[in-house]
Amino acid sequence: MSSKDPIDAIWRWVEERTGLRRLVLRPQPEFTLFNPHYWLGALAVISFVVQGFTGFFLMMYYVPQYVTTPFGAQNTAWQSVNYIITKVPYGALIASMHLYGAYAMIAIAFLHLLRNYYVGAYKKPRELMWILGMILGIITLLYAFTGYLLPMNVVSYGASSVGVQLASYLPGPIGRVLPELLKGTVFPDNTLNRFFAIHVVLLPILLLLVLGAKIGLVFEAHGAHGPVEISPKRGPRSRKVNWYPRLILYSMNLALFYLAILLIISALFPISAGTEYTGGPLGANILPDWYFVWTDIVLRASFFSGKYVVDGILAMLGVIVVIILLPFIDRSPTYHAAQRPLLTILWTAMVGELFGLTAYGYLTPSAQPVSTPIDIFVVYIAVPLVVIILGLVIYRFSPAYILNSGRLWGVKPAYTYKQYLEEVRGSEVLVKTNALDQESITDQESVKKIDGLTHPKKNQ
Repeated sequence: MSSKDPIDAIWRWVEERTGLRRLVLRPQPEFTLFNPHYWLGALAVISFVVQGFTGFFLMMYYVPQYVTTPFGAQNTAWQSVNYIITKVPYGALIASMHLYGAYAMIAIAFLHLLRNYYVGAYKKPRELMWILGMILGIITLLYAFTGYLLPMNVVSYGASSVGVQLASYLPGPIGRVLPELLKGTVFPDNTLNRFFAIHVVLLPILLLLVLGAKIGLVFEAHGAHGPVEISPKRGPRSRKVNWYPRLILYSMNLALFYLAILLIISALFPISAGTEYTGGPLGANILPDWYFVWTDIVLRASFFSGKYVVDGILAMLGVIVVIILLPFIDRSPTYHAAQRPLLTILWTAMVGELFGLTAYGYLTPSAQPVSTPIDIFVVYIAVPLVVIILGLVIYRFSPAYILNSGRLWGVKPAYTYKQYLEEVRGSEVLVKTNALDQESITDQESVKKIDGLTHPKKNQ
């Protein structure tokens, strides 16, 4: 091991004695370098690590205690958060980084989900990777839900109390046991401690176990999902890049870029502790945080009110189950989104409706029910309907319509979408070449005519 680079020598020494490269650090395809969408999963892991560090510093001062008294409440949790933000050096910066980092982690995980669908990364043999990724997404949302209560301000208490109450509508033993596990004997006194324990102990353990299974057992077996137009037996897939130095340096640059953006946003827009909750009714319905607004709008529907709330909850859970089981629903052999148009259009319509429900939640007064037929159409039908119609029209006049022979369900065509585009470009080049040849022939004939007029003896 005669290496001029001391870091490389240390790296090889560790590899030889631990088998690290054979376990979790196998070389990756070269096409993943400098392609950020291949690194969305890694970026989500980076955000989780940053959350761990910022959360650790907050735990040094945070006190998860709320005591209800006959004369009001002693909200030590809010007081500790306010102390961190106003008194602790750089406390406001760290608290802001923790909140915005949580937002970033959710947004990155969502983008990772969208990307994996559109490139077909859930198909065989990556079904288990998709399922584990969905479980990680659910754990991330649970992170956000349990952490939202911890500041114990009016907004966080109001949104969290609604979430705990909704759990009681679940059918069977789950609806009886889960709320008691979350609330405890006194709400929110015991609830705060339980949410804190779930947030800092249980969920990190679950996330690390699932993440380890996804990376160590599935990702390392199949690697990154490559470009959908490239054959797995040729092209850039055959070129591999070792983790040291290129992939590790790229990961470090990505982490530093994320950290810089997070620091800038946290410094420019510091958070506050909010209004202290001191007990009693809130007086008005409070929207949950942005990533859960859509659930509130779904349950505002008149057909999900009263005793039918459980139907709305089960409908949302049903959609999540369908997404988890997507690899077993879409078993077509195609990867390109344009070659499985039906599911792509429906998926895009669902994403559009998710954004539409969130926008509606912020544009309308809190707790305003959706009851009239016009409101129901606008809120729950208009956006997906428009997306579906536009998707069908675009598909009808796209090259994918020819490749799929007009079929909506993904059937692998005789040649790929890339080959089709190459053929079209080749035809255009051929037409231009023929036109140039024709022009050159015409020009040569013109030159001969002019030459004959100017030099008649030469032509004779």
